[in-house]
Amino acid sequence: MVMNLKYLLLSFLLVLNLSVLGQISSPADFSEATEYSDSDFVFVFCTELTDAGELIANDSTGFGAYDFEWFKFNEVTNDFTDALKDFSINIDSTSSTISNLSDGGYKVVLTKADTIQEYVVWVYNNDDLNVEVSLHPDNDCDYLALLTEPYYYTTTYFDTPLTYYYPLTGTYYTLKNKLSSYTWTSNPEEDDFRSYNGPFTSIGEDPTDNESELPTENTIFSVLITDRFGCQAEDDIEYTAIETDADLSWTVVDDKTGIDGDSGSGDATITGSAPLMVRFKNESLNGQKYKWFFGDTLWNNDIDTLKTEDFLFEPEHTYYYTVADSGKTYTLRLYSESESGCRDSIFVDVKVEPSKIEFPNVFTPNGDDFNNVFIMKDDFKSIRSFKITIFNRVGQVVHEYEGDIRDWKGWKGDTKNGNKPAPEGNYFFVVEVTGWDNVNYNNKNLGKSTDSQPTEGADSESGGSRNFGVVRLFR
Repeated sequence: MVMNLKYLLLSFLLVLNLSVLGQISSPADFSEATEYSDSDFVFVFCTELTDAGELIANDSTGFGAYDFEWFKFNEVTNDFTDALKDFSINIDSTSSTISNLSDGGYKVVLTKADTIQEYVVWVYNNDDLNVEVSLHPDNDCDYLALLTEPYYYTTTYFDTPLTYYYPLTGTYYTLKNKLSSYTWTSNPEEDDFRSYNGPFTSIGEDPTDNESELPTENTIFSVLITDRFGCQAEDDIEYTAIETDADLSWTVVDDKTGIDGDSGSGDATITGSAPLMVRFKNESLNGQKYKWFFGDTLWNNDIDTLKTEDFLFEPEHTYYYTVADSGKTYTLRLYSESESGCRDSIFVDVKVEPSKIEFPNVFTPNGDDFNNVFIMKDDFKSIRSFKITIFNRVGQVVHEYEGDIRDWKGWKGDTKNGNKPAPEGNYFFVVEVTGWDNVNYNNKNLGKSTDSQPTEGADSESGGSRNFGVVRLFR
């Protein structure tokens, strides 16, 4: 009798142990316990198929020799009454695998003599996760937004098609899902593209910033969504660029020789002496129509505004400093308009330097290649007309020149006919110079700031304008 009790107790513990340790495993992408039991699980498969489920039932004893039976839940009978035949059992009958499972509940029964193991799980093929990107209907030249459908926030739970059943209470439960993350990308990559973790993202343009934020070339926008099961879906849409980005480059050109000088791009300030000739090159993106406004008053019938659809057109414009009190800086504007009517502009300041001229008071024409010529200093600027006459101590003219200041080579310290060197000593010179800013220079105001000498428009023949300057010749 004692032996029988021990045998019955051992048998009871064995059955209890089988119930606790027995299990169904799966290569599913996600699993969690059901709402009604911590021992029954839901297995989720990230798939585009409706029958990608796979389950593996294991003999918890490891001894094998079990018979396996698989059943599927029948929603009419609310029980596992649909027997399944297409499954496999390993050689020692310790496990059984069943594949190509659709959504629903599955039960496996392991039988050996009087020992029975039963396990229940639920399968969900997450083949319905999808997303579709669309362009916001309010998109315009300053705004670009993208939306997703369905429009779920990462805090929003939604129902999946899977419902599972708890026979003891007769209760149905619906498996819930939610989106964990949104990853937005663009190709080509947009620096100002905001990758919000949500069903909406945008690019908004700052009207005070010349740098275009909206794409100026056709762009593919993509979104990748990931749900709480780790399943993913993605979509993309091509955006046809409507924005334009006005931009330019420039080169200062010597108006006399045609040789290129300083150059730059963007909205840097252009600075130079009058006449300041500048060649502009259009560097705008996605434009169709362009307007160049040079920003200065008309001079010699120059065209101040040019309209063109020729992107390759490179206008040249010469700036003059015609009136001293009219300001020294002009503003060039390039306007670009896209095929869709979006507009952008870029402003460039052009600073024409005020007139300036200075002369040395000594020179040494001794053939040593240093200070051999009497000539104005190199930093003269914006000189419109130039005349100089040089006399010896008895009033004889030894040198004179009138014309473009850039063509004057200076006085080499010889007599007027150039056949012999002039003697050492003091020489007197008279200048008659007018700047492009209408400032007149004479020997009284040479080397002084035009701001401190209000001689604009003064007659060079009047009021002491012929006072002499002095230069010392040493050999």
